[in-house]
Amino acid sequence: MLRNTLLQLRSNLGRVSAAGLAIVLGVAFVAASLVFAGTMRSSMERMLSAPYLAADVVVSTSTMTGQGEISPSERNEREAERVENIRRVDGVATASPRYEDYVNGSWDGGKGTVQLKRLPQDEQLRWYELSKGEYPTARNQVVINERAAKAEGITPGDRIEVEGFGTPSVGSTGDEQQEPPKTEVTVSGLVDTGETLLTGSGAPTLFADVGVLQEFATSGYSEIDLVLADGADTQAVLERVREAAPESADVRTGDQAAQHQVEQFSTSASVALNAALLPFGGIALFVAGFVIVNTFSVLHAQRRRQYALLRCVGATRGQIRRSALSEALIIGVASSVIGTALGILVVPTVGWPIGLTGSPADLGALGITPWAFVVPLLAGVLVTFLAALAPAARAIRVSPLAALRPVADEQSARRMGRVRLVFAAVLTALGGALLFGGAVLGVVALAVFGGMIGAVGVLLFTPTLIPGVARLIGKLFRVFGPTGVLATGNAVRNPYRASSTSTALMIGVGLLVVLMTGAATAERSAIAEIDRSMPIDAQISSMSQNGSVPDGLVEDVRSMDGTAVSTELLGARAEVDAADEVRVSSGKLPVQLLGVEPGKLSEVARHGGDVLEQGTVVAHPDFLSSLGWSDGQRVELAAGPSPITVRVESAKLGDYNELLLSESDLRATGLETKPMSVWAHASADADLQQYASDLQELSDNSSGDSALSVSGAAMSRANVMQVLNVMLLVMTGLLGVAVIIAVVGIANTLGLSVIERGRESALLRALGLTRGQLRGTLALEAILLALVGAVLGAVLGVVLAWGGVAAMLGQAQVPVAFAVPWWQVALVLACSIPVGILASVLPARRAVRAVPAAALAEE
Repeated sequence: MLRNTLLQLRSNLGRVSAAGLAIVLGVAFVAASLVFAGTMRSSMERMLSAPYLAADVVVSTSTMTGQGEISPSERNEREAERVENIRRVDGVATASPRYEDYVNGSWDGGKGTVQLKRLPQDEQLRWYELSKGEYPTARNQVVINERAAKAEGITPGDRIEVEGFGTPSVGSTGDEQQEPPKTEVTVSGLVDTGETLLTGSGAPTLFADVGVLQEFATSGYSEIDLVLADGADTQAVLERVREAAPESADVRTGDQAAQHQVEQFSTSASVALNAALLPFGGIALFVAGFVIVNTFSVLHAQRRRQYALLRCVGATRGQIRRSALSEALIIGVASSVIGTALGILVVPTVGWPIGLTGSPADLGALGITPWAFVVPLLAGVLVTFLAALAPAARAIRVSPLAALRPVADEQSARRMGRVRLVFAAVLTALGGALLFGGAVLGVVALAVFGGMIGAVGVLLFTPTLIPGVARLIGKLFRVFGPTGVLATGNAVRNPYRASSTSTALMIGVGLLVVLMTGAATAERSAIAEIDRSMPIDAQISSMSQNGSVPDGLVEDVRSMDGTAVSTELLGARAEVDAADEVRVSSGKLPVQLLGVEPGKLSEVARHGGDVLEQGTVVAHPDFLSSLGWSDGQRVELAAGPSPITVRVESAKLGDYNELLLSESDLRATGLETKPMSVWAHASADADLQQYASDLQELSDNSSGDSALSVSGAAMSRANVMQVLNVMLLVMTGLLGVAVIIAVVGIANTLGLSVIERGRESALLRALGLTRGQLRGTLALEAILLALVGAVLGAVLGVVLAWGGVAAMLGQAQVPVAFAVPWWQVALVLACSIPVGILASVLPARRAVRAVPAAALAEE
């Protein structure tokens, strides 16, 4: 029987190749997902561990700067004292704290936020490699991370002007009310910090002298890197350092600190990455299972007489079952091995051009674990074996007497059993009820559970549902004459085969429509919420504490395509009395006062602009409690030399710590004002995503002294649309594997049915059917099966998307604005037509090659 199985497999190698291809694709997806997740994890781990591995000992604590409100100068003294205490420990050669902060930066051709980090004097602690230029030899020289420098066009010798944000913080004592610090540094070199396009380069990072960082009142340090003296006993030094360090400090060796960072990252990152990618691999394997079931069903039906003859010469049912399952296992193992190898090779192949591995030769960066070999292999073999169980069970039911009579297609007359029909109806109804309940009540778990149960019910119902829909759509094919009628009859002749063929595509299309509809609904709902809570389309402000917007910015904004109205707001920085519950050492809260004419505000705000009048102050509702004010209250605003009395109005017109006044009221305070912001209202027909991009480009290219920040509804809408579009594109690409497998399944089923209906096709040819008509019949049959799967998948996808999105947004207490992207759904349905034609090419080519007389000859 083993020899017979191997011979059968070799003789039917072409027929099982499609099933093998489906498994290869599914397994390759799983393997590539695991390798990609492992590679990303290993890349991040190298970046996280590199700074710690450079040190012999690392002192880590989140409370190094102590408690209470102190001035920057006093804080620097305390920090320096603590570092000096550790530096004096016997056996410590170097103690270097890791200072870092974010500041504004501007350079030739760009500006934006940059990160400042300390450049250690000890070369051992420089965990990065110098790739170009030289390390700093003067206080005002810095080195910058290479990838960010290339992205921003920065080269050695360039000058970067660095300016502190200078925004007063709660509890400031007055030392920070001065002009923000500003200095100019020169880039002496570029360093390779191990960043790749996979791990991201982020903001430019300047490694500078500690004096530069302390000049900008950096936020302190959380780690101190130690280099031990030659010959020092590490364990003994560790104990002495623990005694000198604060009680809250964690003292570890460099290796231990690196491992601690890696463990913290790996636990969350690995779970998140695998949870995001592996479900798509499971979907691909699930769809591949339908292809395998179809393949073995047709193969075993064709071998019906052969199995009967084997029974006549003494083969038992168990031997035939083992033969059928052995064939499936051989196919599963071979396909899974090929798929695993393909999936593992895909990652470095794709990774080279996009910097995934850092460099083309850095193959060691790949995160290949034993799971990347074991999981895909076992998954592919298990899916193949399970999919072959039902066809093998039907194969052993063959009676020996069946060898004495012509072969009949026993499945063509099979109907859906009553038990299965009842289960399908109950699960579908129950799942629909739970999905509706979860959507109405805003319970995501209930909606997801209901959607899963309902989907299972629909899948059980497909042997009746799909042929019925195929007959309905097949009526439209009558316009093609006899070929359309024959195609419809052939498609529904075997309900179980038709259902499993269309179900594979139904699953893929259904998931695609779920993503499309969910993304469209989330986008519309998010935009509606943004429009409700953010009445200003664009707000352009200086990022510096006392900075102003450039002259002529309001005219530049007004002349942009998409701008309907724009206005310039005068402003001043000040402090106002804080409420008792948030009172700090100075008793004041820093605020930004903005002045605008009420009429102009009504024009630039989409709603809520009419709350500003002469003698009122408009504050963010969440900021009122910090000020101790209430809506409608009259308060004395003592923000400048001349206090004024105003009425409080709450509205979400500005940022959290902004107070909005009329221009006359702002001048009445006696504060010195300057243009600090430009607000704009976009026209109704403006493309807000393009408008936001143009605003950002305008702010980046502005001629002002400091960087500008752009916010408002236009930017928020653009960000939401960009994120959703990227997510939709990525997930569509991931689901594309399942759709490809489904198309392979249609071609496979059609090809096997061509072999099965060889005599029938020959008879039709003998009766006058031309080769072109035979090709057309097979093409229409494939199109019908694809259309049925696509239509049912689209309907199911819209229903599931409505329930899932309504539940998620309801749980987040966001109003649901349901949207179906009809043109995208129509495009998916339209694509099923060329998919069907493509799937019929090879089967039709085989069918028309047959000679009618030879095909009609008896065996």
